[in-house]
Amino acid sequence: MKVVSSIFSVFVLSLVFAAAASAQTQAKYGFINTVLFSDDKGGITKLVNANKQVDALFAARVKELQDGQTRLQTIARDLENMQKLPQNQFNPTAYSNKQEEGERLQRDLKYKDDDLKRDYPKKRDEIVGPISIDIGKALDEYATKNGFTAVFDVAKLVDSGSLLTLAPAADITKDFITFYNARPTPAAAPK
Repeated sequence: MKVVSSIFSVFVLSLVFAAAASAQTQAKYGFINTVLFSDDKGGITKLVNANKQVDALFAARVKELQDGQTRLQTIARDLENMQKLPQNQFNPTAYSNKQEEGERLQRDLKYKDDDLKRDYPKKRDEIVGPISIDIGKALDEYATKNGFTAVFDVAKLVDSGSLLTLAPAADITKDFITFYNARPTPAAAPK
């Protein structure tokens, strides 16, 4: 009899918990693809413009590195061609000078590349950072306004291999971008 009574108690408790769970509001989840925030055509205008501003600030330095790489490739081809010359036409002094020119250029490019890798993220954080913070606040506002319990970043879930399936109706990226782009721009703080 005790066994039947215990089973009955567990059954009743299960019913109580099931009723309590169904009485609570259903959780509402949304998914956003943050990669699309930077899309030139359909992204967050403020973020796209900030990214373009950062890229423009470093365009000359990037071009200088690209031109230097092209020059380095030309030097490497010249050295290769010099090595193919017959012994009586090979000029060791010219070869050595060309080799030194290539080494100097390579050191210079390495130095400039290191500077760019240091400076670019700093400037990007300075310009894009406040916008990213504002996007985060707007996302909280959007989620609250639309009753979302949680909003997940599809880009990060896909990268981690955690996303198995996604119903298209759960993707709120475009709606959020529209919401964000329609918000008034906050007044700049006085300097």
